Amino acid sequence: MTGLRQLKKERTRAAIADAAADLFARDGYAGVSMSTVAAAAGVSDQTLYNYFPTKEALVFDRADRIEASLVEAVLRRPDATDAVSAFAGWQERMLLGEGARRAFVHPGGMVRLVAGSDALRRMLLDFAHRLGGLLAAGLVERDGMAEADAAVLADGMMAVMVRVQERIGTATAESDLPEVERYAARAVEALRALAS
Repeated sequence: MTGLRQLKKERTRAAIADAAADLFARDGYAGVSMSTVAAAAGVSDQTLYNYFPTKEALVFDRADRIEASLVEAVLRRPDATDAVSAFAGWQERMLLGEGARRAFVHPGGMVRLVAGSDALRRMLLDFAHRLGGLLAAGLVERDGMAEADAAVLADGMMAVMVRVQERIGTATAESDLPEVERYAARAVEALRALAS
């Protein structure tokens, strides 16, 4: 029974997030209320708040997955792979390529919305700051890095992640994405220099 209950919760959460993304794409972040999202998802306001306590949380609904995938990539990487290469691979999979193209297909998603909202950008920076601290602690533990070196490297990774997301979010067409990819490659090379 627990499996069915969990599946229902996951479906409800996904339906709410999808309804919010559609509304954000159509009406803009500021033009959508929590009640409108609840109605579009077919749930009560209270149910919506049980899953997403704030409107911002609707935008960052996949932040936990992003965090988990980056921690996995960098801190559980094979011994033969350095942290910067692991980060670069993660960025290629999660932010660039098909991920960046999805930002144009789903303009109500996090990357595009953050580019147009100071409040959401602050949330992204808070997320990056917290994730940078987690990565730094993991680099100290996993690689025996000095705390200061680990903090600088982790902060550098987060700065690259934020800047790449900003560039994707402000790109006006898919044809702008190769320039974003070139920027990301240059930023990774700067991280390599920082790490050496």
